[in-house]
Order: sequence, then structure tokens, then C-alpha cells
Amino acid sequence: MEILRIDHTHLPPLSDSIACIGFFDGLHKGHQALILETLEQAEKESLPSSLITFDPDPWTIFHPDRKIYHILPLEDKMKIAEAMGLDRMIILHFTEDFAALSVDDFHLLLHHLHIKHLICGFDFAYAYKNQGNVDTLHNQNFFSVKVIDKIQDKNGKISSTRIENSLLQGWVLHAAQMLGACYSLEGIVQHGYHRGSSLLSFPTANLRLNHEYLIPKEGVYSGLAEWKSILYPSMINIGKNPTFNNDALTIEAHLIDFNKDLYDQKIRLYFVDRIRDEMRFSGVSALKSQLQRDILTTKEQLNEHSDLITTTAKLWNKNVFME
Repeated sequence: MEILRIDHTHLPPLSDSIACIGFFDGLHKGHQALILETLEQAEKESLPSSLITFDPDPWTIFHPDRKIYHILPLEDKMKIAEAMGLDRMIILHFTEDFAALSVDDFHLLLHHLHIKHLICGFDFAYAYKNQGNVDTLHNQNFFSVKVIDKIQDKNGKISSTRIENSLLQGWVLHAAQMLGACYSLEGIVQHGYHRGSSLLSFPTANLRLNHEYLIPKEGVYSGLAEWKSILYPSMINIGKNPTFNNDALTIEAHLIDFNKDLYDQKIRLYFVDRIRDEMRFSGVSALKSQLQRDILTTKEQLNEHSDLITTTAKLWNKNVFME
């Protein structure tokens, strides 16, 4: 997939393409509907398929004092977009000047990017103070437009906000059902307190995050750890280990029946389902007993949600799953 980072004041020469547009945080099922339509139209018209997005997050420009977290950082969007088969990702540099573009100037920008057919969501807004919408898009003459209606489940429209709320409540399975895949975090394995290996006989990979991800609610989860494109069954803990009174929040995973050295290596953790809240135990023995039960629950949940695991591996283009 070709990746183009573009400033709106200096446009490179581009060939014609079919494009979808949006910020795409999460690349959830609603976003995927736009991408699938883009791929279909591109194939029909024998043109490249493009995804147009923005960097940095517009919220960082409008609210510079806020700390912004993401369901899916830009680098992760690239990975999924490529795995879904898009030919091109156009990343428009979002600045105050870009935000001030008029509706007509925004249309002209897309025209100069050689967009022949644009796919967007029903609630897409753009240009100065979001004065542009699907009606103004339909009223321009540079390119044709297709609007994708909202994608719903039994609880309403699938949205990044609903996914964020589910993650903050620890409902990672609900989030996965809206995402179309397990929620995941990527980072580097770092040295922790070494209690897992020395005291508990449950060695864990302690994750230092690569990006400002939205972190699910503290607790214990069943999941997967990806190392070198292989997905390993894992039990994941987020929290401060109240039995040991840690000060800092940690994200760590016990890879089941795994004995390789992961220190300083990159892994990705995928959350399948929630097992329990973090608990304070009377001592090491009680904690070990609970962890053994959690391992059994992890295996049961992974078996129960095997379809979700298969879908996740496909979306992220991971072809090997070790049971």
C-alpha cells in the first residue's frame, strides 16, 4: 500500500482514484463498510482505491491542552487498511489553516487529489466550522459521491464513542463486536517487578505502550499475544496488583505454555473477554490459586470466542494461530 503524507498547500501529482474519507478512529464496522464500498467501486472502475484521513487528530488542534487517547493510532490504521486491500492511504496534515478551508476549497482540494468518486459516512462533516456535510458534497460537480448509512447493532449506531465507553467499562467483548475484531495494544516488553516468574511461577510480559492508546478498565482478561505474527493464548492483567501495593499501572500478559525470552521485543495484546476485577489477596498462595483458575477461564473463553479470534487474525493479516 502506498502511503502519502500531504500538506494541502503542496499537492503531489496523483492518478485518479476511488476514495473513502474520515478520521477512522477504531476502523470499526461502520468504517469498514466505507472501505469495502471503496474497494468494490475501485474494482468496477479499474481505478486504485484510496483512504483519506487526517494527522494529527483534529482534536489536538482544537483542544491543545487535552490529552488525547486513541482506539487505533495512525500506524495501526495503516496496518489494517493494507490488510483490507487498499492501494493508497492519503494522510492530510491537519493544521489550523487546513481547518479554515471553505467548503468550496475543500471540494477543490479533493478534485486536485484526483478523486473521481468519494465514499463517506452519513454524518461526515468538513471544512470551516464543519459547515460541509453530505448535502454540500452532493451539490458539487467535481466528483461523484456515495453516502453510507449508519451501521447499527441492537444497541444503536456503532460509533467510536460507544467503543470507547465499552473499553472504559472493561466490556472488551462488546467493543470487539463493534470493531469487528479484538481491541489491541502494541508495545515493547520491558522488565517489571519479576514477581510473576520468581514468586508466582506465572511469568508475564510487561508492556510499555508504543502509542497513547485508550486503556481498558483495570482487571483480568482472556486474550492473545502476538509475537512474530503468531497469536498465543494469553491471560492479560491491567492494574496496580493490589496484593503488592504497586504505585504504577501495569499491562502484563502471561502467555500460556510459552517459554521464550520477550524482553525488548515488540508484541501486541488482543483482548477477547473480561474475567474479573483486580483483587487483593491474603498472600502469594491465595493469588497463585486464583491465577490457576484464571488460566482455566482464559482457555474456556478463547474456545468460546474462536470465531472472533479467527476474524481478528484475518483483519490483522495474521495467518498463524497457536492453540
